[in-house]
Amino acid sequence: MIRLLYRKLKREIKELTRLARYPFLQGSIISRLEKEMPCVSIETTNICNANCIFCAYQYQSRPTGIMEKNIFQGIIDQYDDFGGGNINLTPTVGDPLCDPLVIQRIQYAKSKKNIKVVGLYSNLILLDRVTAEALVDSGLDSLTVSMSGFDPEMYRRLYRSNEYERVLKNLYDFISANQSKGWPVGFLIDMRVDSPLREVVRADEFQTIAGMIGVDRINIKFRYDDWHGKISPGQLQGNMKLRKTFTLRKPRISPCSELFSGPMIYWDGRVGACGCRDFNASELIIGNIKQDNIVDIWFGPEIKRLRREFLTRNIQPICRDCGQYNNLSRKV
Repeated sequence: MIRLLYRKLKREIKELTRLARYPFLQGSIISRLEKEMPCVSIETTNICNANCIFCAYQYQSRPTGIMEKNIFQGIIDQYDDFGGGNINLTPTVGDPLCDPLVIQRIQYAKSKKNIKVVGLYSNLILLDRVTAEALVDSGLDSLTVSMSGFDPEMYRRLYRSNEYERVLKNLYDFISANQSKGWPVGFLIDMRVDSPLREVVRADEFQTIAGMIGVDRINIKFRYDDWHGKISPGQLQGNMKLRKTFTLRKPRISPCSELFSGPMIYWDGRVGACGCRDFNASELIIGNIKQDNIVDIWFGPEIKRLRREFLTRNIQPICRDCGQYNNLSRKV
């Protein structure tokens, strides 16, 4: 537990140091970021097989679907031609393993010389469908697993799913496959818990898994976003709290860093300026990949307008009180 708290303290100090330097570097940072597209996020599906109490998936009203193969490959080809960067296959809401083509998509992306890192975030429920070995061998560079504390009752409370035992087996299978190959996939467990930290880390399963992968590969969360007012404090359990929308550590001194991180391309071809909280893909749309090249969209007028308006009265409502906001000091 002390090690986890120490790691958090180090992150906080690093954030404050960057914040202090930002005003002196603001002009050069923004000028550089306006020319970059460091990552493309691709929602190949917005379907999920859990119903987490802390996630806006339960309020999604847009149609669900799976991205057509030719659309996905076109995005990868365009990004590779541009010079590439990283690919994130994590939907705003949904789980990438619900996409039956996920392995082939990873392989296609990694076949391109300019695609650097392919990563995704998953609840791991369907890993046994694609198999741990296939995922490790696919070329995937980074996997983060969303998990409750190692307690089946907590999993049912928070994920509203009865798949705890299946997930636990899949987790062990992935660790074993990844370890046997020399850890080619960067791996983290992102835990959502409603019990005190001391109880979570004392669990036998936690100790076993921490011993296998190292405690530094386990994050434990107690604070959550309200998803633009969709999640209320009464929906959360135990020690879970909503994140404050404003803190002294995150002053609104710049447009949100998400507006410079790269586009989110939804399964139906719409392109969003932020893949973080626009779960209905309706409020931050800047184009459509079926009509325009991703490079033209990302460097086009709509994203520039959103950045320009961010610190004015014209800021989009979804951004105004977003607890996920980060200023550009992170780009120092």
